[in-house]
Amino acid sequence: MEMTDPRQPEARPPKNTGNTHEESHRPRAGRSLATAVILAGSATQVSAAEPAQNDPATSPAAYVDYLRHSHEKGAAETLNAFQELKPSEQSRFIAYLRDPALFTAFLEQTADRNAGVTAFSENARRSTSLRDGDVTFESERTVSGLAASRPLRRGNHTATHTNKLKLFGINVVQFKLWVNFYSNGRDITRVNDADGSKRNLSGVIRISKGIPKKSLSDWQWCPVGGSCSRGHNANASIVWEGEIGVAGVGEVQIDKRQTMKTTVHGKTTGSLKNA
Repeated sequence: MEMTDPRQPEARPPKNTGNTHEESHRPRAGRSLATAVILAGSATQVSAAEPAQNDPATSPAAYVDYLRHSHEKGAAETLNAFQELKPSEQSRFIAYLRDPALFTAFLEQTADRNAGVTAFSENARRSTSLRDGDVTFESERTVSGLAASRPLRRGNHTATHTNKLKLFGINVVQFKLWVNFYSNGRDITRVNDADGSKRNLSGVIRISKGIPKKSLSDWQWCPVGGSCSRGHNANASIVWEGEIGVAGVGEVQIDKRQTMKTTVHGKTTGSLKNA
């Protein structure tokens, strides 16, 4: 298990004490179907558990009909935003929904690149635009109760890691993971809970949430010629299962694991990779 000094990330690699205490929480509605990042990694051809609703990605009219009948949170908001787009933008929007390369790029951009929230910011956001600005990938991490250059104060805190895929500024796919933990003012001593949520208004992807897991992991840092420091990190993970089904492309199933780790100084890192 990787363990680092939350105060001195540039120091030499830490020793692994090998202690991790992991729990599973709140079983969710069974297996369903993967993430918007389908087609990146090992894939298996499968038959759909249930047919797609009239293939919403065939035309702007079909997508509007899908949104009007969708029970997904944010469907009405997305419908209004989509209808405000120009006809040419609506056509490109639908083309992006049918583009597997776009979902592959989304996965690559959400990989952890050590851009965690630092002790000087409660909210760190990174975005990447492509396709002439039509498409945006966003990664956001937040931690409650941060104080500059100091450990998190005594009490419960929540860290959140969110990945979004936006088309013309419309949030189409989102994966969110959070962990709640207790700090005694010097170290994280308890992980209270972990959970996740998703937003899927693509019309071509079906997604279900696995069982959220939480863990309290050890870190140790020993500078040359100095005494060692030790402590704990709050960890959370969840597996998103699903499949994509687009006419002319086929159906592909794949699993993605979203993970995050938070230190007592509030640095949070996360990733979304093949399970």
